Amino acid sequence: MGGIAIWCMHFIGNRAIIIGQGEPQDQIIYNSGVTAASFFVPILALIVPFCASGISEHVSKVSTVICGTLTGLAICGMHYLGQAGIANYTGIYHPPYIVGSAVVAVVACIPALGIFFVLRAGWTISWWKRLLCAVILAGGISGMHWLATVGTEYRFKDIGPTPTGSLSRRGTVIVVLILSVSTCVLLFVIATIAQTQVLRNASRAKQVVLACATFDTNGNLMVTPEGWLPSQKITNSFLEQSFEDVFSISHEAFRWIFRVTHNWRSVADLLPGIRIHTRAITAPKGSRLATRMEDAENIESNEDYSMIFKELFCVAAQDLAEQIHEPLENIGVLYNDIMSTGTIDHKKKASLPHSNGGSDSSPDVEQGRTSFLFGRGQLLFVVRLANKAEATRLQASGFRFADVQNIADPLARRMQVTREELVMRVDGMREYSKNDRILEPGVHIACFAIRPRVRRFFDILARKDATNLLPSIRMPLDELDSTQIEVLRQMDGWTVAACLNWLRGKLSFNSRSEQLFVSQFYDSLTALVQEIEDPFFLGARFVGSPVAAPCRSLKDDQPPGKATVLAFRIMTDIHTSTSNARLMFSPYNFFKCQQSVYKNAPDHEIFAREIHREFNPILDGKAYPYNTASGNSDLSSSDLTRDAINRNPASPAVKWSWPFSNKTPSSDQVTGDNSSEKSLVKSGASQAYGGITVRNEVRVDISDLPRDSDTDVELRTISTQKSASITVMESQTFVDELLALTVESSRR
Repeated sequence: MGGIAIWCMHFIGNRAIIIGQGEPQDQIIYNSGVTAASFFVPILALIVPFCASGISEHVSKVSTVICGTLTGLAICGMHYLGQAGIANYTGIYHPPYIVGSAVVAVVACIPALGIFFVLRAGWTISWWKRLLCAVILAGGISGMHWLATVGTEYRFKDIGPTPTGSLSRRGTVIVVLILSVSTCVLLFVIATIAQTQVLRNASRAKQVVLACATFDTNGNLMVTPEGWLPSQKITNSFLEQSFEDVFSISHEAFRWIFRVTHNWRSVADLLPGIRIHTRAITAPKGSRLATRMEDAENIESNEDYSMIFKELFCVAAQDLAEQIHEPLENIGVLYNDIMSTGTIDHKKKASLPHSNGGSDSSPDVEQGRTSFLFGRGQLLFVVRLANKAEATRLQASGFRFADVQNIADPLARRMQVTREELVMRVDGMREYSKNDRILEPGVHIACFAIRPRVRRFFDILARKDATNLLPSIRMPLDELDSTQIEVLRQMDGWTVAACLNWLRGKLSFNSRSEQLFVSQFYDSLTALVQEIEDPFFLGARFVGSPVAAPCRSLKDDQPPGKATVLAFRIMTDIHTSTSNARLMFSPYNFFKCQQSVYKNAPDHEIFAREIHREFNPILDGKAYPYNTASGNSDLSSSDLTRDAINRNPASPAVKWSWPFSNKTPSSDQVTGDNSSEKSLVKSGASQAYGGITVRNEVRVDISDLPRDSDTDVELRTISTQKSASITVMESQTFVDELLALTVESSRR
């Protein structure tokens, strides 16, 4: 656009030059080839400096001066190249005017571009500021043109008849008018598209949307050139089947997609079929696409909407990956909260108290659910930290990395949320992308506090900065020996207060090692009491048997290790809340879900196989085999295996079989899955399996014998059926063990 404007200005300016008495045959005509070159050459010359200056958000004085100098010289060069295109005159140029015109162009370009880049980096470049930069630049270019024109003399050159293809003064004006009108039309189309995008983003504020929150190493957030987050609509709204079926982080569908984002390859080969299936079920009734599947019903009336939502999420995630030009596995992992958007007009919402729509950690305990304002949207984020090379590649693709303080206001307006809420969420996501939230190896003292929820199981006390971790203090020990475990068993079932009193009186042991351990335990427990800062913790009871929790592995390619956790358990009443700003009550089932998503955890492979069992019948055009939206939505692997056995009766011989597979692997490894399940489970990964379930069924037909017979019964037919299948079960987490102990003790 700038090249067209400068080029048109040059030839319109030359139109004002009148030679002689104004006779038409004496006026300037142009060589079309050189004139066209004068348009393209400066544009090509400016690509490198503008790309070099615009690819980074940091404004450098050196780069700005270089870019301004090259721009000024390119404009000046365009002027003299256009002059060289005059066919019937030879230009005589005076060196002082050449130097002066170049200086004017450079001096005008440096401040204009400097102001523009500074405003652009600060996301404060409103229309009137753009206009100011344009006036400075246009004034400098016009001044350069007329200064160069004053220093130019024209000497007539006899060229005979007018050359074919040359441009007269009138022809030049026509070309300029066509270019100018075309540019105006193009700008109008671009403005219309931009306004349509604004309206689309406003409507997305009331939809369920998946957005990409990618941060660079400096903590800047990736946005589009317009300052928007890359996003894709999942659905218009989550269809709640009942008042208890609220889409939040405790919902089964959210936990499912949370686990999928930590292992994208579990659904990668299913995505083509999922996309076709979602198109079929969302197509209007009676259409050719809808009739391809027998179960293609209207999405609102489908009783298994939870399954459909999972498919819609996978499709939106793939579209988002294509939007940012990245593989699906590189778009990030799901953030552990949902942001509510579009609740109310931005100007009115600023006066309302802050509300957290996604996390239900502060429920209305009288109603058993979080207070929701109907009609608002929900925003899910996939979070990622890009290294320097990845950030450079994304910037080369057209995205920008901006400080959230610079873009918070326009983003908040588009999301229809308050600025403070947006900044708080972005700060949380930034920390979420940086930290690898997992226990360190060693021995930890932890608080296991659960709170009942009306019709919603339990909440669990967790760290706010790492909702997958219990409040804990690490002891200066790598492991426990038998003597130390025996000391701990003496305190089994004691409250925190009782343990502190007993330990305080036992600081003098006969054994120096026991004395050191008791001192360390006492100091760590005291630190945990100070960390929690809540009186209810003093009533928590000690679990005498240590439990094993996932911890950081010694090598990056190994599964998580096992840390030793010494827990104090307590079940609070339903009205309990924490006054500690560093802690929060989080849904128990989501806390448990987070224990299965650590890097290289064996549960990833098991979950991938469950996904394929769940989706294969759907993608084959069959009905949904498992209703995850109602009833028991958390089907275990053993349930799936039993269902597969019932649907595939075994032969009298012992048979190894995976559901949906006709292969017969050997007893020492699992092989031969169908195409969609291939390579999902590592061969020989014994830790991923719960063992072998063998079923032995004996059928006996008994008929009465003659009464005078001494034999009571006769075995007429004996048939034996045996079947065996490998039951893939996720390992029990340490929180399951602690929950069982806590609930059992509360019933006594």
